[in-house]
Parts: sequence; structure tokens; C-alpha cells
Amino acid sequence: MNASGRASGVRVVGVGRWKAAGVWAVCGLVAWLTAACVTPGAIAPSTMPATGNYIVLGGAEEASSCGYIVLFLPVKNPMSLADLIFDMVKGRGGEALIEVTSSSSVTSYLLLTTYCIEVRGKVVNFTR
Repeated sequence: MNASGRASGVRVVGVGRWKAAGVWAVCGLVAWLTAACVTPGAIAPSTMPATGNYIVLGGAEEASSCGYIVLFLPVKNPMSLADLIFDMVKGRGGEALIEVTSSSSVTSYLLLTTYCIEVRGKVVNFTR
């Protein structure tokens, strides 16, 4: 036995590798827990066939809704895309949306996951 308490001639090999692997594992876990995914949604010229003339009621509108999951248990669901569009159109007193785009995102935190949908467009009324 030597002064460090180990038998002489015995070497501990690879301890530095395990420390480095642990550091990389922690970095990977932190990156995974704070990751977010954004997915572009559908793009459409309008929510109804726009064959005639129309009047744009203001500028571009945007609406979003989020859902939450805590520890694999859904706490709140987001509104459906159809409901978001309906609320946008009826809120402005219009008939349809033009230049419609949508997207969705998922963000994970330590114990919480949020998933959101978003829709953008211009509310219009058709002239007859």
C-alpha cells in the first residue's frame, strides 16, 4: 500500500472520461429540457372562396391558443384552429379571412410542456 491508500501497482483508468461523459450528458439533458419546436402550418389565400370583391376590415389579425401538460398530465387543451378563425372573423364582424397562415410550437421545460397554435390573416367582408 502506498500513501494514497491504494495497493501499489494499481491504477484507476478512465476516470477523466467518465467526468467528461457526465458533463456532456448534463449539457444534453439541459438542451433537451429547454428545447422548442416550431412547425409552420398551412398557408391559404382565404378561408372561403373569394371570387368577388371584398373589403378588408383593418390590418392583419393574429390569434393564438396554448395547451399545457404537467408531468404527462394534460392540464389545458388549446382551442382548435377552426375555433380560432371563427373567433377572429366574428370578433371583427367579418365573413372570412384572407392571406391566412398558421403555425404551432411545442416548448418543454423541466416538468411543463406547452403547445401553442397561432393563426394570422386579414378579416374581410364580401361585397355583393
